[in-house]
Amino acid sequence: MDQKRQQEYYDELITGYLNRSLSREQEKELGRWVAADESHKKYYYEMTELWLSSYDIHHKKKRKNEAVFRRFAEQAGLQKPKQLFLRKYTHIAASLLIGVFLGSAGLYLFDRSDRQDDQAMVRTIEVPLGSRSRLQLEDGTIVWLNAGSKFSCQPGFSQKNRQVALEGEGYFEVARNEKLPFIVNAKEIDVKVLGTKFNVKAYSDEQEIAVTLAEGSVNMIDKAAPSNSVIMVPQQQAIYNKLTGKTEVRKVSTEAVCQWTTGAHFFNEISFDEIAGQLEKAFDVTFIFRNPERRQLRFFGEFRNTDTLDDILTIMSSSEKFTYRRNNNIIEIY
Repeated sequence: MDQKRQQEYYDELITGYLNRSLSREQEKELGRWVAADESHKKYYYEMTELWLSSYDIHHKKKRKNEAVFRRFAEQAGLQKPKQLFLRKYTHIAASLLIGVFLGSAGLYLFDRSDRQDDQAMVRTIEVPLGSRSRLQLEDGTIVWLNAGSKFSCQPGFSQKNRQVALEGEGYFEVARNEKLPFIVNAKEIDVKVLGTKFNVKAYSDEQEIAVTLAEGSVNMIDKAAPSNSVIMVPQQQAIYNKLTGKTEVRKVSTEAVCQWTTGAHFFNEISFDEIAGQLEKAFDVTFIFRNPERRQLRFFGEFRNTDTLDDILTIMSSSEKFTYRRNNNIIEIY
């Protein structure tokens, strides 16, 4: 592929990403290209910012919008400018965002908008399996999202409220605002803070919700029984059982709990079944236990963000407690 055709190809991928029309493999390919070179990252920013600005122009003056597209296309030497950026951003409701992939992780910035119609919309982002994402919200709060997570900001965020919803796992560094508490809705519980650092793990397919506090204080509110709510201090983890409705508080290493934000993995005497669930999300694979007893095996270990899935499984299986066979994205445990 010559250089011009290659550039056109990545222009098409960028356009497809902004329109939410790429497959998972195409998103990963674009992410690798952006992360490979600083000039790629800069070009991606420029294209995305142009798309965001032209999105607003499109709703005000369509002709002026098209002229912007033509001028950009002529400067970039593109052959088919009329096909660039003309579709609406409809796949995710009101999720006007800038996205930059960093390896397997994504960096997203929710775009500030003064348009009245945006105040009535829910902005949502979904993180695919095998990826992580970093968000910066309008109030300055930083959010890391783990693989398979869904995150949304409620209408009027940063202006009338600071309410967000999470299904999955997120690490929050909340900008302080005593007038507007920051509230994370995780279905059965709410986590209410003014400004602090904490982790929430609330996957829909898991029996427990875990809130881990790194700095400051948080109030974990049991919606079904508010009197059972817990005010936490740093280095504490509150675990809410969805079946029993009971909450257990224990002391933990927050550094270990939050290592996933760097792509690392820390297993602290947890079951192979739980480890498999984490690895399925992190690497977008499926575990099949041919020997069900292996689910109850427990492991302690720490793996770097450079360790591959095969690296992890090879080290774990060296204990001779199990063997495994891999067929693409299927991992069979014996």
